[in-house]
Amino acid sequence: MKSLQDILKQYRIDAFWDTDLETIDPSLHKEFIVDRLLQYGGLEGIRWIMQNWGVDTIRDVLQKSRNLSRMTATFWCAYFDLPPESVLCLSEPTLSPLK
Repeated sequence: MKSLQDILKQYRIDAFWDTDLETIDPSLHKEFIVDRLLQYGGLEGIRWIMQNWGVDTIRDVLQKSRNLSRMTATFWCAYFDLPPESVLCLSEPTLSPLK
């Protein structure tokens, strides 16, 4: 199984383009990592989160995130059978015209 550093390096260009990977602390930046992998990561990154941090972590980040696109948030709501109003980025208007 890959380590978190392997996953971060694998998705460096797609999900962590603006971040120095050496400064990411898994205990301090767990929500950031999950948020980015939900939005920009692939299946292997999602599997890693589920196996190492559990689906409850994904649900928590999904419900608190303001950074997920409507499409991504809607997908994960359907996946976890969550009502859209329980997800912050779907229940509050965003200032970003792209979301």
